[in-house]
Amino acid sequence: MSSSKKTSKSAATSAAKSAAKSAAKSNIQPKIEPNIDEYIKCPYDESHSLLPGRFAWHLTRCARNHFSSGMVRCPFNNTHVVKPKGLNNHLLNCPNRCDLERFLHPDALPPKEPRPSQVDLVECSENWDDEPPAPTYNPREYSENNLIIRQLVGATPAQRRQFREMERRRFERLNQNRQ
Repeated sequence: MSSSKKTSKSAATSAAKSAAKSAAKSNIQPKIEPNIDEYIKCPYDESHSLLPGRFAWHLTRCARNHFSSGMVRCPFNNTHVVKPKGLNNHLLNCPNRCDLERFLHPDALPPKEPRPSQVDLVECSENWDDEPPAPTYNPREYSENNLIIRQLVGATPAQRRQFREMERRRFERLNQNRQ
């Protein structure tokens, strides 16, 4: 092969590769960045900005790194981390405190969700107790009296061999009864 043929082949393959890459790039959806307003600042380190879905996980990691900061967690919501001086104020104004109040005094506060209205019972003339009794279904009895392939599990090889022989006889007997 001459060198001109080699260069033309390599040029053709590189052109095909670049065309494939550009086609693949055009099919890739652009990555959508979340809105900057959705980020939450870490109470341990202000330079940490997090999405709400990752906030609880980050707090456990960041608390290990900043154990000497003395920050305390709210007993109503584990993602509320405040300085010890502001804990009493936070406990009085915590938005999750209403859950505790609702638990301690269920009738004092309005319900979190509207209670369902009382449904009137509809009278029905049908009585299931008056229907004729139906026999119960026994799967073992059904499979023994029909052409159903069964397998013995958890037995020794000799027991499995004996079971297969009994199954062959059962199939022969059922086939003769059907004819």
